[in-house]
Amino acid sequence: MIRLRPRSFLNLVTGGLIIVSLPLIVGLFTTKNHLDKLVSQSVALIEHSVSATHDAQQLSEFTRNQERNIRLYDIVGEKQYLEEASLWHDKIYTLLEQLKQLPVDQNFQNLLIQFQGHEGSILSSLLLAHQDPEHQENNLSNAITTFSDLDKRAVLINSAINAFMNNELNKLKASKLAAQKTLLWQTLSFILLTIIMILILAFIISQPIKQINQGIDRLGRGDFSTPVFISGPKDLEALGEKINWLRKRLFNLERDKTKFIAHISHDLKTPLASIMEGSGILQEELVGPLNKQQIAVTEILTKNSIKLQKLIDTILDFNMTKAGGKPKGHKYIPLKPLIEQVAYEQTTQMLAKNIRLDLHLENVTIHGDKKQLETLFDNLFSNAVKFSPRKGVVCCNLRKMQKEIKCIISNTGAVIPSDEMDKIFTPFYQVKNNNSSHTQGSGLGLAIVKEYVSQHNGTVSVLDQNSGGHFMVTFPLITDADKLQVSALLLFITV
Repeated sequence: MIRLRPRSFLNLVTGGLIIVSLPLIVGLFTTKNHLDKLVSQSVALIEHSVSATHDAQQLSEFTRNQERNIRLYDIVGEKQYLEEASLWHDKIYTLLEQLKQLPVDQNFQNLLIQFQGHEGSILSSLLLAHQDPEHQENNLSNAITTFSDLDKRAVLINSAINAFMNNELNKLKASKLAAQKTLLWQTLSFILLTIIMILILAFIISQPIKQINQGIDRLGRGDFSTPVFISGPKDLEALGEKINWLRKRLFNLERDKTKFIAHISHDLKTPLASIMEGSGILQEELVGPLNKQQIAVTEILTKNSIKLQKLIDTILDFNMTKAGGKPKGHKYIPLKPLIEQVAYEQTTQMLAKNIRLDLHLENVTIHGDKKQLETLFDNLFSNAVKFSPRKGVVCCNLRKMQKEIKCIISNTGAVIPSDEMDKIFTPFYQVKNNNSSHTQGSGLGLAIVKEYVSQHNGTVSVLDQNSGGHFMVTFPLITDADKLQVSALLLFITV
């Protein structure tokens, strides 16, 4: 399946911004259309209002002028007044035709037709008066009488025009309110759509960055076995391939380092054994008697040889654990007696500093390697004793929770700095401490603790407290169903 990908991170951001701006562009276009429609309606209303008002005023004026000329014709009897009245009739007819062009209802059209008919009857009466002198007075009287009815109809036309304008204005207001509601809902919809698209774009952009960050974090924690996978623009995927190459390179270097340390440590054991054997021969005075100064030197030599032997064994044990994976000899081990035994082995050091031991242990069982468990708890207790002040307290709380076993080992010494809480589990790292009374160790104790705890599917962390160092170790809780399942598996393997 072909997967479309942007060629670069810049193309992804640019394309995303363009897509996010589309709702805004559509919103602007829709708003423009509504505004154009409202403006067109407003202009049409104004044009009709001005035209209709002007025509209504002219209709009344033309009618009065026509009436004036007819009355003058009635009084003076000159033909020119009759001709002028005929001219005003033509203007009134043209004006009525213009009013008929307005987008009005049928009632208004009927008013115009009726007005036009009555006004035409006036002209007919004038023509009859001019052609029939015997009935001139009667015809002129009928024409003049009709003007009173025209005035009433002109008032009705004017009122109808005002009603038409008010109706159009109400329609315009209704259109404005409808446009406001439409634009409001469209704006809210576009805002919601824009927010959704921004979140999608943010997820798409942040996903490869998050993957890069996670890959770098794993490399920083020393996990060189998990591949770094980055999905996204091609340039970020190329960066992921480079990080993966770096991971493989660091993995090879770490493996070579482990082999080198293991070989060096193993090679050191042979000359160290000779030194320890020689110092033992000197101490036993097998080659001759020694004076006090020579005995003191041999004691220092023996003491430091034992210390060096222990350091080499620790390094070898740590490297074998890193390279060899989980041990295969896991058994069900009660933690309470194991912790008590390890804690009481620190009695000599605690008596030397007058340190009190406070144990609160529940009966819990763990499925693991006894030697590793003894080593990790021994390292935690020895650290707690080493960094405790004189007359301090070393505490251990072992509890069975709902889904896990939790053990907290603490002392009343100095607080571990927050910026060093993650670093102290790094091999050969030692906490910066100005107290010179503390014996400097190898820096592998807590690294071994973390490695052994992880091989038991547990976690170890430093608790941020106001005083002392607090280490919390958690192991998964072994249920009775798990025990039965393992027992049945062992029985099946045996059979």
